[in-house]
Amino acid sequence: MLASLLAAAVAAAPLLAASPLDTDHAAVLYALQNDVGGGCPPDVTRKAAHDASIRSLGHVGGDDVVLASVESPCICGAQNCPYYVIRLTAGNPRVLLSTFGISARTRAESPLPRIVVDAHDSALVVDETTYAYRDGKYVGVDSVRVRASDNARKPQEVPVRFAAGASSARLSGSIANGWFDTYTFAAGKGQKVQVDGVSSKAHLTLTLFGGPDVITSRPLTPGVPFTLPKSTTYRLMVDCDADHDTPYALTLAIR
Repeated sequence: MLASLLAAAVAAAPLLAASPLDTDHAAVLYALQNDVGGGCPPDVTRKAAHDASIRSLGHVGGDDVVLASVESPCICGAQNCPYYVIRLTAGNPRVLLSTFGISARTRAESPLPRIVVDAHDSALVVDETTYAYRDGKYVGVDSVRVRASDNARKPQEVPVRFAAGASSARLSGSIANGWFDTYTFAAGKGQKVQVDGVSSKAHLTLTLFGGPDVITSRPLTPGVPFTLPKSTTYRLMVDCDADHDTPYALTLAIR
């Protein structure tokens, strides 16, 4: 997406020059038109840019860098709205970060601060992602889930570490309904994944994803191997039906 924004920057320069918006808000309009605003009427997109909240993050190479937050029913999701970090190079604004969330805050770092974005996941959970300025753009460096009721935190994903020469690993944690754990592992087409040795007082639901897709038509059944349909990085989501945090343990095998 960033590459397409940069490629379109020169073409967008006349639009910015003709816009009565100030430089900061004209750059937000450019970002919206090249990102999420295409499905909204032009006047709605322009008003969203005009009303955007903007704060300075600092300077890079003599250019101002700003953080913009946009609120508009047409542009926002159910709860999450666009946030942009834009480098205000004259006539050629550059979008260094495009994301969605419900709030954003900064943490001091040189030459530009880190951006911590909270995104609505559910009534129970907020997804917190930290972005850092690296090699001319903002990249994600940390992502956790935060439970609203008690501010408990857990990683978005936990990579499965297999011991040298081993094809299985023991996984454990504490979960509740909606407060699940997600494990990632790489595997090839035709390999079999199997969960065994489940220990928990709650009924566990084991859902397998490959990329954004649910791979299994129903949750994995402990003790029953499942043949993987493609070579990719898989995610195993471990959820349960308990109302309170419940410990669990299981063995994941890839063969």
